[in-house]
Amino acid sequence: MRNKKRIRLFPDRHFRNRRVKARQNRFELHQLDVKLNSRRGQRVRQCRRQAAVIKVVAIVLTLITASAAVRWAYRQAFYENSEFRLDRLLVETDGVLSEADVALAADVEMGMNLMTIDLKSVRSQLSALPMVHKVEVSRELPDLLQITIQERQPLAWLSCPTQGVVPRSEIQGYLVDQNGEVFRCEKLLQRYLDLPVIETQEMPKPTDGSQVESKPVKAAIRLIRESDRLFGADGLRVTEVRVRNVYSLQCNYNNLMQVIFSLKDIDRGLQDLRWIVTHAHSAGQQLATVNVIPSKNIPVTFSTPPAIQATPVEGLPETLSPMDRQVRSILNGG
Repeated sequence: MRNKKRIRLFPDRHFRNRRVKARQNRFELHQLDVKLNSRRGQRVRQCRRQAAVIKVVAIVLTLITASAAVRWAYRQAFYENSEFRLDRLLVETDGVLSEADVALAADVEMGMNLMTIDLKSVRSQLSALPMVHKVEVSRELPDLLQITIQERQPLAWLSCPTQGVVPRSEIQGYLVDQNGEVFRCEKLLQRYLDLPVIETQEMPKPTDGSQVESKPVKAAIRLIRESDRLFGADGLRVTEVRVRNVYSLQCNYNNLMQVIFSLKDIDRGLQDLRWIVTHAHSAGQQLATVNVIPSKNIPVTFSTPPAIQATPVEGLPETLSPMDRQVRSILNGG
């Protein structure tokens, strides 16, 4: 039993490994036999590259052609279409600018293609005009261009003899609005002739679009604005404000009354003037001059004496307030 030869049920492991290695070697041998740089392979790869390039070029040419066709169709439909001609120019403004002035400033002509008009350029050119405050530009196909302009509303004329500024003049006249913006008078309208005048001897040379820098002139602008607010409903309007010195202003009204104000206390001076004007009117007296620089014992003069002199009655109780007693004392010359 011991001398019997053993029968192996499985093949030798080493033999199996040799068979696997032989197959691997044959596979590697076949791989090495492939000629990668053969002429046929080069031609195939070259053809593939050329086909890819041709496809890309065809796609690019197709996109360029389509884009050019779209632009041409758009231009033919809008920019070169005779139906989109500017035949109606609607200009709405609240000032002196006419339709011809607006068209000239905006470089717009009747008959030009409506689609070629640059709305931003038109808006910027009109906004550059000193008298223009706000501009809105819109177009409505096929033939309408609408321009709405809000002009600066002048508050007063400037007068400065030393700088050659003359009020109520188209050549040498300058207007100022309530914000202190200076602009030249383009057209002398009737309503501009009725505006008050601010006269000063010292101020920089005004230019279109400049801002008032003089403190007395700024105070005069504020005085006119606040006086119109308080007395405008009663028909009492400022006709002229003169800068007397660095601390006072002389204000002339349309009823020939002259009032002296302090630059530093305009609000209080206007309130005192309101009380004095009210009591003078109730007493039938016409004020000639009032100096509201002092807060007490305000000096006043009258243009005509009162028609009836009131005689004080003794023995009546005093029911007037201190302010009423002060105003009565001023009006009676006390």
